[in-house]
Amino acid sequence: MSDEPALNDVREVTPNTLSEWLLHAKIALHQARDRIDALNVFPVPDGDTGTNMYLTWESACEGIVPEGIELEGIVPEGIVPEGIVSGEVSVNLAEAANRIGRQVVLGARGNSGVIMSALIRDFMGSIATEPSSLARALKEGTAGAYAAVATPIEGTILTVARAGAERAEVLASQGVGLLEVVKGAADAAYEALMETPMLLAQLRDAGVVDAGGSGLVVVLDSLVAVLTGESPKRPLFTSETLPQRVGAKSDSSYLVGDGEHEFEVMFHVESENIDALRTSLERLGSSVMIAGVDNLWNVHVHVRERGIADALNQGIASGSISHVSVTPLSSLHGDQILGEHRESTRRSRVLVVVTHGQGVRDKLTEIGVACVPTPPRQQPSASELISVAQETFASEVVFLPSDRDAHGVAEIAASELSSLGVRAAVVPTRSITQSLSAIAVHDRSRDFDRDVVAMTRSAGATHYGAVTVATRDALTMAGECHVGDVLGLIDGDIAVIGVSVLEVSILVLGRLLAPGAELLTVVSGDGCSSNQILELNRWVRSTYPLVDLETMNGGQPLWPFIFGVE
Repeated sequence: MSDEPALNDVREVTPNTLSEWLLHAKIALHQARDRIDALNVFPVPDGDTGTNMYLTWESACEGIVPEGIELEGIVPEGIVPEGIVSGEVSVNLAEAANRIGRQVVLGARGNSGVIMSALIRDFMGSIATEPSSLARALKEGTAGAYAAVATPIEGTILTVARAGAERAEVLASQGVGLLEVVKGAADAAYEALMETPMLLAQLRDAGVVDAGGSGLVVVLDSLVAVLTGESPKRPLFTSETLPQRVGAKSDSSYLVGDGEHEFEVMFHVESENIDALRTSLERLGSSVMIAGVDNLWNVHVHVRERGIADALNQGIASGSISHVSVTPLSSLHGDQILGEHRESTRRSRVLVVVTHGQGVRDKLTEIGVACVPTPPRQQPSASELISVAQETFASEVVFLPSDRDAHGVAEIAASELSSLGVRAAVVPTRSITQSLSAIAVHDRSRDFDRDVVAMTRSAGATHYGAVTVATRDALTMAGECHVGDVLGLIDGDIAVIGVSVLEVSILVLGRLLAPGAELLTVVSGDGCSSNQILELNRWVRSTYPLVDLETMNGGQPLWPFIFGVE
């Protein structure tokens, strides 16, 4: 007998549907991770999108069954961890969905993982209350994904998610069944994925689609496969399959935030009238993000300096605020920005720093800094950051992510600790040298907010550079590079392409050490020869004799040199 009638009778998502979907998607992401990694347009050996999305999804699978429950089943060895299997799960849908949503947020890795986790969290929250409305769940998940990004940009996973949600909403309004809604959403997401190069010049120049969006298509196709028994057949994402529309530009009307606001204001507020606060903040600034549980909300907005007090006063007017954080995005301002909103109490405080090299960890551990060791090409999860912080038993925690892609998980970790009564903040460092600069001005005797501002200011005033080897052919801001070329980065952008580590290092430092530079920090990596270090130091001392030079054997893999200039 055909299974088709039974499939057409599917009316809602069940706990078993969630478990099978998560496991199927995990296997699919595991199989696609290398292909998705290859779509990355940045040719440096960093945390790749496919790997980050797979590890993020793996954390979601940890929420399939309650802790302590063991189910029987057969799963591909090495893909699904022991104890996580498919099969009937005797648990409440809302409990399962909420548990999965929490696990995926705490386990998110990298920017793509954070966006994916926000989407799945809000999707799960919606499906828990309305299991028959997948369209509504996709809409809520997409809204959560957009809210997770300070400045949403089209041509990314956000575009793909929105296209799937909009198609699902249209189909649901026409009265079609759940299966048709799912299939339509997946098809629309794929169509939007193939259009991403038309919205982002970087993708168009590289001849690839968005990596994060391709991962989301894999996830949606897995849901189709679970509900229908058949996986959609998609052409591989190659330059030959992309639409050829040379010169297409992104729709600027979709962009949020004009980049002109100078301060990031964040606080928690207990309020029953959050919509009024959202409206007020949208008039004051940009990148307004508000998320929370029950009546406790985490509020985020970018404003000019004159709007800081207004933003905080709007929060006070709507309820009781706490955990105030004001961060200068331009690093031009300092302690004066907090006014009367600082807390005066002094408490045990610890710095938690993401590190990739043993040498850096040894040095920082000696001075009492807690380190999160992270393997090469990977980013830490929020749960790892939380675990390291909790091991210190500190009541005040400052996270230093040392990488732009780790900012999102650090914010999640800080928010989670705040909900547990720990005062937590993030200094948005983008390299280990910026973290070292922040640590150098840290003073635990200072008020918490003053200390965070001082560290943020010091990190923001530190330009950073790095040298690595290209892992893929790509067209960069510095020209075309090939696998094996030595790349020099300045403030995160590829600025130099050469053939030797020493040559590229000198060219990078020649640009970094502009007039006014006072201190140069050089962190050498694993595999960097003593002769290279000696020659580079000799060049610095002879060419810039007035610049103070500090060196450290960082031991980080893949990056022979990392620089910081103050």
